[in-house]
Amino acid sequence: MGVDTESTAEFVFILVLIWMVAGPISGAVLGAQTWITSIVAKGSYQVESTKNLAQQLLESSEKIKAYETKLAKQELELTRLRQQSQDTNKLRSLLNLKQKSNRKTIAAEVIARNPDNWFSQVVIDKGTINGVKKGSAVITSDGVVGQVVSTTSDASVVRLLTDPDQKLGVVISRIGLTGILSGAYASPAKIDYVPVGTNVDAGDKIMCLGKGGTFPENHPVGIVSAVRRENNGAALQIEVKLSENCYDLSQVLVLPPLE
Repeated sequence: MGVDTESTAEFVFILVLIWMVAGPISGAVLGAQTWITSIVAKGSYQVESTKNLAQQLLESSEKIKAYETKLAKQELELTRLRQQSQDTNKLRSLLNLKQKSNRKTIAAEVIARNPDNWFSQVVIDKGTINGVKKGSAVITSDGVVGQVVSTTSDASVVRLLTDPDQKLGVVISRIGLTGILSGAYASPAKIDYVPVGTNVDAGDKIMCLGKGGTFPENHPVGIVSAVRRENNGAALQIEVKLSENCYDLSQVLVLPPLE
């Protein structure tokens, strides 16, 4: 009977020992499983989140491109409308000038110019069949453009006022001083051999002399932009900013010489 009691006690002791050892181990295993499961879940979430973010960025980029394309089209349309408005205003001004002129005038459009000779010549779409003659003055409502140097039946070549070979008699309206203006390509035009001491100021208006029956009298030419002393010191040179932008011409008026 005493032997059975001892055996029973030993068996119970072993069960308790196994429970004490196995309990923490199973808990550790369960904790490890939970930790691994948590890491896998977080990784899957991060991958999915990254994919969603990439998709959102792609969609945003496509929207931005679409907006940029739409904005570019709108800017082009706005530029076209502004140019159309400018052309309309120029045509209206030319029509008004044509109506006020007491000379024969021929409306013409610039159709060509040489990129290598941009500030020297342009070609207009009117010729001898329209009444254009060699030597005709070419103007706009803003100022003098140049002079016809050759013609065909349906086109003419105009030498621009920016060409150094083109000369024009002018007058400084404030003081009544006359002179000869010549072009300097993209640089300001100039009036040479002005007497030292002449009372010329920047901003003085330069008008067309118009005494030879070619160019209209008192038509705008430009304004004085600078006054310099010649290299020899004996005279002044006046720089003139032309009234008409010869770099960008579209519509002009041709005035045949007076008979």
